[in-house]
Amino acid sequence: MEKMIYRKATIKDFENICLLRSQLLDDPEDRLTLEYAPYNEKNDRVWIKKCLHSKQKIAILIAEDNEGICAHSIILIEKVSKKMQAYYTYKQKARLVHLYVSITKRRQGIGKALLKYTLQYLKNKNVEFVDLECYMYNKKAAALYDKIGFEDVFIEKRFNLSRK
Repeated sequence: MEKMIYRKATIKDFENICLLRSQLLDDPEDRLTLEYAPYNEKNDRVWIKKCLHSKQKIAILIAEDNEGICAHSIILIEKVSKKMQAYYTYKQKARLVHLYVSITKRRQGIGKALLKYTLQYLKNKNVEFVDLECYMYNKKAAALYDKIGFEDVFIEKRFNLSRK
């Protein structure tokens, strides 16, 4: 495996992150995800730009090699308000919104390394808990999260009224 660099993305990475995210359209493993959350390039570009400009709440972390950015994670950090701290045992938590590795770079440990980098980044920000959602069909991602130490907390069910 070639040398991989893990770091927080900057606005200079915008086009390359958008290019990586556009691979979702060609990714057979993400086709079902797109059925639930259709990809819209224009909206995605606006969202990514907002993420890159965020000072505290949102961060995009990337893995890159000599070919460029090949993976990213997007995290949202949430602070518990003083009023709500009486109900929670933590002051900050995060949500892993997205973890994606380029199709050509999978099964090389990049996703696992980026996830570990992401967790360390959050720990350095004094985040105490990290939540994520993983589609039931995404067995490889679920296995990775289990291997790292994520625990099942609840099951979310969905009923689509627009289907017959």
